[in-house]
Amino acid sequence: MTAGFSASLLDWGSLCILASASIVSWYYVHARARKLPRLPPGPPGLPFLGNLFDIPMASHWLRFAEMSAMWGDIFSLKSMGQTMIITSLDIRGANFSDRPIIPVGGELGGFNNVMALVGYGDRVRKERKLFHQLFGTQAAIKQFLPLLSTETRKLLRRIVVNPDEPVEEIKHATGAITLRIAYGYQLRDGPERDPMLDLFETAGNNFFIGTTPAAFLADIIPVLRYWPEWLPGGGFHTIAKAWYKHGQDTMNAGLNYVKKAMAAGSAETSFVSALLEGKEHDDYLIKWAAGSVQIGGSDTVNFHLNPLFNDNESALQTAAQLEAFLLAMSLYPDVQAAAQSELDRVVGNDRLPEISDIPQLPYVEALCKEIIRWHVAAPLAVPHRTRDDYIYERGRGLEPLLIPKDSLIIPNLWQMAHDPERYANPMEFNPSRFIAKDGKEAEPDPSSICFGYGRRICPGKLLGETAMFLECSAILSVFNISKARVNGVIVEPQLGQTSTTISRVLPFKCVMEPRSARALALIQSD
Repeated sequence: MTAGFSASLLDWGSLCILASASIVSWYYVHARARKLPRLPPGPPGLPFLGNLFDIPMASHWLRFAEMSAMWGDIFSLKSMGQTMIITSLDIRGANFSDRPIIPVGGELGGFNNVMALVGYGDRVRKERKLFHQLFGTQAAIKQFLPLLSTETRKLLRRIVVNPDEPVEEIKHATGAITLRIAYGYQLRDGPERDPMLDLFETAGNNFFIGTTPAAFLADIIPVLRYWPEWLPGGGFHTIAKAWYKHGQDTMNAGLNYVKKAMAAGSAETSFVSALLEGKEHDDYLIKWAAGSVQIGGSDTVNFHLNPLFNDNESALQTAAQLEAFLLAMSLYPDVQAAAQSELDRVVGNDRLPEISDIPQLPYVEALCKEIIRWHVAAPLAVPHRTRDDYIYERGRGLEPLLIPKDSLIIPNLWQMAHDPERYANPMEFNPSRFIAKDGKEAEPDPSSICFGYGRRICPGKLLGETAMFLECSAILSVFNISKARVNGVIVEPQLGQTSTTISRVLPFKCVMEPRSARALALIQSD
């Protein structure tokens, strides 16, 4: 009887303590909520599921732009407890320097080792410092000019030999450049596919598929990552395991290639060889830093060459931009003719353009900027994640907004680059918008948008701009680009772009022909 009485008192005491704690917690949470501003506006959601069905599964940037017209330049979605802030505003600061956790492609697939997905901290600072030393200054860029010139000439010759597949030749050329920079590896000559390039292209494709928004249901509902592989719907485990193994094999292949070449005394100077000689970093950091140069990146797009897709890009990024260049030139022959006229006048027909020609080629330089803006190759970049609660002050007369800790910040770069308040007639390809004329100021440089922002801004900006200019100007100097014909009938390209993280224009055909016998001789000369 006594024992039962004591147990009863204990139960009632515990209940009282629990009730008191609940009341205090409820009061604290609601009092705090009363003090904090509201979330950015957004569509109403369902119980528990939130805005799960409002998250687009394709052409995310277009759907988000439509939602922005209704909810404003900064709006929010909630899904399964995760807050997403979609914005076409430039929000920056240390609080936004972290990265989200991507369950399938990142954690299970192993791509959380690529700097684009690494949480902000000591490792990111170390790698970015290394990249800045390699790419971050004009003096550093000079060391790559012979390499860029050599590979650009190879690209022109390969297009002559294989005029029906210029896109494949562009992918080959950009892969060749990044492999030499990262590993000192030169692609094999001949029509056969190079095994090292195949490894990295596959890893790059896996990365961009695995980091596409809402690629897997487990990315939207993270608890599903624990769903058993053997049950229906668990096939993502099989895919992620294959990605993980291939990624590890690829990173090790690059590192081991350099080590063997150094041991044999035949290593070309490269990112990896310099780090191995310095003996300041372990193999793990070196191989994944080099892999970031080759396959993947960060949040913004447009290191056209491709190291450094915001934190880093891949050769796929460069290829995506140059594909868009070929499409634009076939769609806008007047733009092509204007650029070629400027090149003929300044450079002539006896050599290819050089970096020193840029000040005398304002229209060609503007054309390269317009490619970046017109086709945003990473329309939503890679999301940032807030490290703490943040109060966003919108200005006089507007209430502040709360961006909670661990929110995903999704910048709609495509919308920023096609904002009619920034760019007149934004859907039109018009390089002249970047040239001041008749008292009219030039429109904003799109690199301020497309290379990212804050502490994760692309450190390869200078090299990207250099590579883009050399490749585009060289192609325009010696080739005419036009729409394809079938039985004499022009084939109109289908406009649009794919929905992967690195977005490419939809497949199209074009014709590339040497402008003259003299141009052909220049292509084939040494």
